[in-house]
Amino acid sequence: MDTPAEPATHDLPEDGTLCPGDALNAPALRQLLRAALPDSSRHKAAGWFDQTDFLFTRSHVDEDQDAYLDGLFITVWKQWDFWLALPHDGPAPTHPSLLRQAWSRLRHSTAPPVTDGLVHQYRRYAATGQPGPWRPIQAADAPHEALQAFSQAWHGVVGYWRRAEGQRRAGRPLRARLHAALTPERVQALTLLPVFTGRYNDWWDPERNGWWEGDVWIGARQPGQQGGRHWGRALKLSWRNGCEAPGDEEDDAHACYQIDLVEDDAPHEGTAHPPGLRLSYAQRQSDARHSLPGDAVDHMARLLRLFTTLEQRLYAEHAREQQALQAAPPADLPAPALPHAPPFAPDLPDAEVFGAQIMALSHDWQRAGRAHAALVRERWALQAEQDSGGAALPLADPRGGQAGAVLQLARAVHAWGDADLSARFHRRFAFASGALAHHAAHGGRAVGPVLWQADGSLLAHVAPMHAAQAGAWWAVSADGLRIAPAPRAGQVSVMDMELPAAAATASAHGLTVRGDADGDLLGLAEDGRTLWRHHIGGAIHSIAMAPDGHTLAVGSAGGYLVLLHKGSGMDPYLPSTSRYAEARRFIFWGEEPAPLAW
Repeated sequence: MDTPAEPATHDLPEDGTLCPGDALNAPALRQLLRAALPDSSRHKAAGWFDQTDFLFTRSHVDEDQDAYLDGLFITVWKQWDFWLALPHDGPAPTHPSLLRQAWSRLRHSTAPPVTDGLVHQYRRYAATGQPGPWRPIQAADAPHEALQAFSQAWHGVVGYWRRAEGQRRAGRPLRARLHAALTPERVQALTLLPVFTGRYNDWWDPERNGWWEGDVWIGARQPGQQGGRHWGRALKLSWRNGCEAPGDEEDDAHACYQIDLVEDDAPHEGTAHPPGLRLSYAQRQSDARHSLPGDAVDHMARLLRLFTTLEQRLYAEHAREQQALQAAPPADLPAPALPHAPPFAPDLPDAEVFGAQIMALSHDWQRAGRAHAALVRERWALQAEQDSGGAALPLADPRGGQAGAVLQLARAVHAWGDADLSARFHRRFAFASGALAHHAAHGGRAVGPVLWQADGSLLAHVAPMHAAQAGAWWAVSADGLRIAPAPRAGQVSVMDMELPAAAATASAHGLTVRGDADGDLLGLAEDGRTLWRHHIGGAIHSIAMAPDGHTLAVGSAGGYLVLLHKGSGMDPYLPSTSRYAEARRFIFWGEEPAPLAW
């Protein structure tokens, strides 16, 4: 993904008409107040950068009967507090919540002195993290470090609002870039990467809710519900923001941005939020997150930079993982042994047929398969919403580590040749084309064409392993349970003629089924709309629909001959949105003399 470099804070244009010369006087404070609180609809405006936070207030009395002046309160975390205000004959200012402790002494002190048209005071924090008494900063005995700390904090606040005003005057181009990059579809796609759905998928477990990617912590919350509690999808980015001060909890000095996907179109506070998203931030880990203000352009720039950089990095890492999975075959681990040999009584439960070890393997396999199928369907739905066309980003099948053992078990079951045992295995272990993709890619013999016969049986041509050899025809019984080399008697007209062309499209009863090179079947309506999608594995070579429209035969380049029967609903274990369930899969891999029936 080629993404232009996102702006750093120092690259953002500033409005130099705001507080020219960095003057500190009553006119400068009035300018900042007009920038932060341009109309009477708001009486307070808060923000922060690094370990400094600030609060602008307009003269008013709030609902708690606390009075405020036209002023600015600045805090450098547990080091300094500074208070600037325009003189007022009314009551001293108070604050009802976050800064109550910080302003309590101001509220009960005598009227502070006015210098250069401003009330200007400071206080220093002790080594214990407790604030000291308020003092006038213009006093002759004001320490140099207090003056220096205030000058730095004042310049930071002025720069913050100069950049905000620069964006406002320019038509807010940074906000437009942020909204273009942070779309619900793009955020959702990132949170669907396997690293979030598999490895770090528990928002409430500190060991599995995220990880450090360089100097940025990243985590994603998947949507869910427990009882009456519902939570939506979110992406969180955090970084170390200074150091802990005396009295702070360990690791408290971490700031964060959180991007929540919202399910309604209700407007959110401020104008920074892209449609369908809510952006919030916190200066410290112990702070409650607040909605990102529309003038917080420093934070918009950082959020845009973090998101686009991490997005590229995570997609690149995902691509490397996919390549590694495709390059390495699953280890042929020994399969758990069947505790008893067939035949079995029809009413014997699967737990007694397979034993505890195989049943545990089945439970893990099916659970992972169900989750993977749901994830694939979610990714398909997202792709359809984006109308992007082409194949969705491949998702690693989490059953790769078990695939070798399950494949060996499939071979052992097949060797018994017992129809009841095969049916039980088919029910307990859904085929995982993604987990076995290496075998299909390196040993698959292309299947196609496939041809339905008048008696309901099926003929399928299978390509040779080597070009110098001839292909072979195989016949599948009408019940789909047995496959054998096609007898020449009665089939001469098909097999002795020139090989018919394989067709990756079939139609019946107003439905067209089309296969693609990514191994997907697409069910298309008469007007061309995609009704459903069903993943087979391997480029689709041939499709044949039974005359009744309820059965599909599909041949693919991965060595698969798959029989699909239409059912009453989606199979939860298949990466599919169709009503077709997999009745049988015959696998032609390598030099095996006969196909493996799954």
